[in-house]
Amino acid sequence: MCIKKYLAAVIMFSSLISSTAVFAAESHTINAEARRFVADIVYIKPGDTVGWINMTSHNTVSIDGLIPEGAKPWRGALGENFQLTLDVEGVYAYVCEPHLGFGMVGLIIVGEPTNLAAVREAALKLEGPYRRILGKLKKLK
Repeated sequence: MCIKKYLAAVIMFSSLISSTAVFAAESHTINAEARRFVADIVYIKPGDTVGWINMTSHNTVSIDGLIPEGAKPWRGALGENFQLTLDVEGVYAYVCEPHLGFGMVGLIIVGEPTNLAAVREAALKLEGPYRRILGKLKKLK
């Protein structure tokens, strides 16, 4: 009888662990190469963490007006490996300021791209090398 209770407890505990793992937040890595981010478009779930690595001569900066309403903008320091957790659904556009002229821009899509139309409209007003974000937006459906 003790063995049956023990086995039942083990089965219940292991099912609890496996169901919790399904809902765990994930980490995603964006690698800064010479003049581009790899991957330059990342799809994540709300609550996931995004980290930029290899940032020796790079930074990551969100673009004003090209993140969801209610989301916090960010500015990573030059040379800083940087990470943040994104909870608000939508499209987030960001750049590497020192290499913006080379097209070092990226997008993060958190959950549903609820603000895609607004981001596309705002991006049309960008000037200079910031307009390179338009090419990335064309890849989104």
